[in-house]
Amino acid sequence: MRNRGIRRLLAAGLCSLALSTTTVDQAIAQESFWGGSDHVPSLVITPGKIEIDVPMPVSGDMQLMLAMASNGGGLAELKQKAVRSYTQHIHSEFARVLYEYLEDEEVPLVKENGLLNLENNIQIRVVKHLSSMKPGKDYDTERGNIALSGEFRFTLAGRNGNTLREQRVDIGKLKITEKYRVRSYLDGRATEDNTQEAIENALTEMVEELVERMEDHLEADALSDLVSV
Repeated sequence: MRNRGIRRLLAAGLCSLALSTTTVDQAIAQESFWGGSDHVPSLVITPGKIEIDVPMPVSGDMQLMLAMASNGGGLAELKQKAVRSYTQHIHSEFARVLYEYLEDEEVPLVKENGLLNLENNIQIRVVKHLSSMKPGKDYDTERGNIALSGEFRFTLAGRNGNTLREQRVDIGKLKITEKYRVRSYLDGRATEDNTQEAIENALTEMVEELVERMEDHLEADALSDLVSV
């Protein structure tokens, strides 16, 4: 009789354990959908819309312009190529900096059906400010600064599309500048021009500044408070 009672207790214990495990599994599944274990809401990042205006090529690009002209190309084609390159640079830098921050905050990112949707829009103009043109015996040197202006806007929306948070940043007020230099050799050697590198450095600094201004809204606690309202 005693053995029969022990078997009944063991069976009841196993049944209770099975129910407990099922409940835990369901909770984990719900957490993966609604957020992490601390109930951080899941987030979808919509690819940002970027409109960028870059300066037309000047002295440092003359050889490339002539080469393209001889192949039926021109300034418009050269500018479109630059726009595509800088747009991709902004996309990749935003992904790097933003994802790194969200990973630190342990915000669960999903491809679709997240509780929140983050969208970024940038309208930006890259300007070259010439500071000096200095002729030399072997080469001429052009120096100046790269500056950025425009507007950045980001929105956090709920699943039904309603805007929960919005922020605008005047990019010009960030006062981002980078120095550039173009050295054109008089003997026909290839021109030394770091303009592209200067522009990319300025765009990277811009992205870092913009994400820093978004951080207070993207903290795990802030996102949790947003969906609880």
